[in-house]
Amino acid sequence: MFEMSPISANVASEFCKLCDRAYESWITHKTLFDDNKNRRKNIDKERLRPFTTRLSEITQEYCLLQISKLHDPAIMRGSINLTIDYIVQFGDWVAEFQRIEELKNKLNELWKHLKSARHKAIAHNDLKTIMSGLVFGTFAEGLDNEYFEALHELVDAVAIKWLGSSYSFNDLAKNDVKEFLALLEKV
Repeated sequence: MFEMSPISANVASEFCKLCDRAYESWITHKTLFDDNKNRRKNIDKERLRPFTTRLSEITQEYCLLQISKLHDPAIMRGSINLTIDYIVQFGDWVAEFQRIEELKNKLNELWKHLKSARHKAIAHNDLKTIMSGLVFGTFAEGLDNEYFEALHELVDAVAIKWLGSSYSFNDLAKNDVKEFLALLEKV
């Protein structure tokens, strides 16, 4: 099935990048909308509201999609997916099995809340869901923070094992958003 070991340095690097992409999309949305202390001066200006409402929906859905893709099964209908499940199953975590399982369980806490949203509204346009107006994917405040802390721990473990050094998520996105918001305050 595999021409090489299931996880090589290249595969590990790509997994880290996928997780970083999910983090960037989350931190972008969070900084723009959730943690924005000056909303009325920047993103929530009357003339911008229709656009920023759409932007909020787009960034949120994109973030949830990236998280959802990380939680796909390792193997689905004969295709191999580079996911958390893949890394856990094929990572040969004998020495760190308990720690990796604990991280997987922490990550699954948020996923439990998002799974129905993924199946009904993010990856599909389920007619019954659309017509009902029900909201899926709500979760307790702070659970997203815990998720990305656990995801970073897993990514760090992967990077140390296959790349020889730790991995930091890209916080430039957060700084970019802050600069963007500062520009909006001048408009």
